[in-house]
Formats: sequence, structure tokens, C-alpha cells
Amino acid sequence: MGALQNVVALSGRTRLDRIDVKILAALHENGRITKVDLSDAVGLSATPCCARISRLESEGFIRGYHADVDVERLAGMSRFLVTVSIKEYTPEMARRFEEIIARIPFVVECDAVFGSIDYVLQIYARSIEHYHEIVKPMLEMEIDYTTYPVSRALRTRKDAPLAQLLSPRAA
Repeated sequence: MGALQNVVALSGRTRLDRIDVKILAALHENGRITKVDLSDAVGLSATPCCARISRLESEGFIRGYHADVDVERLAGMSRFLVTVSIKEYTPEMARRFEEIIARIPFVVECDAVFGSIDYVLQIYARSIEHYHEIVKPMLEMEIDYTTYPVSRALRTRKDAPLAQLLSPRAA
């Protein structure tokens, strides 16, 4: 039995077999791959391969297809990682903070996390002054935050070896 023989999806209800994982890995690596090339790569004819893609999309394993646009180069922006802790954390304060974040287009990612901090944000800004304008609405709340200007990206989600990550033997 190979490492990718059966993989249980996080939902606990759907099983992904090795062909599903191959499809997901190939699409993760190259979202523009043709259906014919994808079918060849995973060892299926086009019709069953397309049916599997449709199922993976409808079940939410494939969330979409997009281009990896270099925003920093295109818009002349810098990227900042920001950790945020709400001083007097309550569910209401968290909801309020999340509403503020939802209104700021330059906050391109925001993850709620466990531990000594509450959120990790990724922000694009044209300058330090622009960055300060972006975070100003957050400062209406009592928060502690730390800013980390990103000097260069070493690895991104798109670089993740999906087949290895989904392998039951991954360490």
C-alpha cells in the first residue's frame, strides 16, 4: 500500500484516494494545466478526471483558481506582518476587531491564532506613513501589536509540496 493510498479529508466524511491527491497536487503546482495534460499526469481519461475535478470543487477542496500576482512589484508596496493581542479579550472585542479589519483593504490576510497573541495580519503599504494610516483604525481598540517588515519571501503556500503534506507518512 503506497503512502498516498488513502487520505482522510479533514471533514472526516470524505475520503480522498491517491488519484484525488494527484489531481490536487498537480493543480496546486500548475492551476493552468490543461485537462488533457492533467488526465495524463494522473492516469485517467479526460471524462472521469473532469468529474473528479468537479467533485473536488463542489466539496470545497478546490477553492478557486488564480494568478499569483506580484503585488509588491506591481503596486510598489511593501509587506508587513503584524501580530495583534487584544488587551481585554472578549468575544465581543474580537468581533469588533474583526469588523475593523474587514473594512481595511490593505489587510490582505488575517488569521486568528491561539497563544499569547490573538491575530496575525499581512498588510501591504506604500510607505511607513501609509502603514500607519492603515493601522490607525485598529488603534481605536486597546491592543498590543508588533510590526515585522518583510525583507523577502523564502517560501509561500504555493511552494508547499501538497502530495507530501497529504501523505499519511509525512513527518
